[in-house]
Amino acid sequence: MANLDTSQAISSEAAISYAAVGGSGDRVLYTEGVFAVVRNGSGVSTTVTITVPGNTPYGVANPVKTRTVAAGADVPIPLLPSYVDPSDGRVAIACAPTTTISIAVMRA
Repeated sequence: MANLDTSQAISSEAAISYAAVGGSGDRVLYTEGVFAVVRNGSGVSTTVTITVPGNTPYGVANPVKTRTVAAGADVPIPLLPSYVDPSDGRVAIACAPTTTISIAVMRA
C-alpha cells in the first residue's frame, strides 16, 4: 500500500503525473478539492473501491464506494471528507484488477 501525498493543482500548463496503483491499495492524503484520476490501460474494466471508515447512525459499517473504470478510460473520482480516515487524514483506494492501472491525485 502506497501513501500518495502530493496533490497537483490543476492548471492549463500542468502535465498529469500518474503512478502505478499499489497491489494492496493506496492511501491518498486528503485536502479540500482533491480527486483521483484512475487510468485503465488494460483491456478489461477495473473496479475502484473506496473504503469509508466508521459506522452509520444505525451502528453498521459505512458502505464502501465503488466505481467502474472501462478499459482504456480515464475517470476522475472526487474524494469527499466523509471518506477520510480520522486516524491519519487519508482516503483508502484500491483497484481490482491492478495490471496496467495507474492513478494521479489532483486538486481543484
